[in-house]
Amino acid sequence: MSLLKRILLARSVQYTCTANYNKVDYWQSTQLTHRALIRVRGEESSIFLQGLVTNDMNTLTEQERKSESIYCMFLNTGGRVLFDSIICPGFEPDEYILEVDSDLAKAAVKHLKMYKVRRRLKIEEITDLNVFAVFNINKDITINNVDKQTQSPIIGSTYCDGGSRISVLPAFQQTDALCAPDPRVDSLGYRYISTDSCPPEKGLPLPVAPVDLDTYTMHRFRLGVPEGKQELIPAKAMPLECNMDYLHGVSFHKGCYIGQELTARTHHTGVIRKRILPLQFLDLPNNQPDSDESVLNEAGKPVGKLRRLVGNYGLGLLRLQETFSASSLTCAGLPVTTWKPDWWPKDKKENAEGGSS
Repeated sequence: MSLLKRILLARSVQYTCTANYNKVDYWQSTQLTHRALIRVRGEESSIFLQGLVTNDMNTLTEQERKSESIYCMFLNTGGRVLFDSIICPGFEPDEYILEVDSDLAKAAVKHLKMYKVRRRLKIEEITDLNVFAVFNINKDITINNVDKQTQSPIIGSTYCDGGSRISVLPAFQQTDALCAPDPRVDSLGYRYISTDSCPPEKGLPLPVAPVDLDTYTMHRFRLGVPEGKQELIPAKAMPLECNMDYLHGVSFHKGCYIGQELTARTHHTGVIRKRILPLQFLDLPNNQPDSDESVLNEAGKPVGKLRRLVGNYGLGLLRLQETFSASSLTCAGLPVTTWKPDWWPKDKKENAEGGSS
């Protein structure tokens, strides 16, 4: 089979069906051992976090626009990513639970305590709770982005939605667990937090079967959603290049927070030249390419770099114009393909007079 035919075939089956992505008629769950939980408790906990995160904590507290959880990032003073997080209200009043990369949990606690100052807050790592992803690779989840358009017709330009969204997934009221739709993309399913005695297959009114972490990771890679320090390199990654605006993880209407200046300035320019994209390797040998391997176009010129690979799916930070104008792509001499995820907002269209609408 020619390279062109293999690339077209991969694009046609990029999400629905592959040899090692078999259809199932039940939900799947996996314990996210690469993620850790942190508790922030106290009367000023929401105000405290509001000044540190890219998203708006008020969406977790105000009844008119209340969210069950939010996606956000913590930035350094230069506007680079320190770590990503999903935040949800905890079991107690004035308590929030932060999900972060497990390798960065101690650094995250230290970062939070550094800005605590004199606030009466309890900040600690949680060791008696686990976090799970509960997802269904074949559930038909409508992604309604017809009215969602980027700020300009340039591919990958910024998008502003205030950092919140309404999930189409049904809510589940739990007593011994916390369960909420993933705040990034509905196709990622639910985040479920509980003790060892109440895993999702026992606690949810759904047919749930445990699977390994790689199954979830490949599902996430197919969707093009980055997570954790291997994909969001601390102190180097830029929030909008990591699709924070597309993933409802940044509010451009809230007050100041650490690292806001660079993010706001980038947003107002409207142009993001590089973004995280899904990758699929068409013929992958036993020796997989290393992270940070260059992705090349048909002329042998680099258009970006591989960020991480599991199975034959991965994520890459790619220059959008060069990537989507290329007739073919390779990485480490292997054919690879990419695509714009369905959950991305539509590119703003130009009107007849040459402007944009």
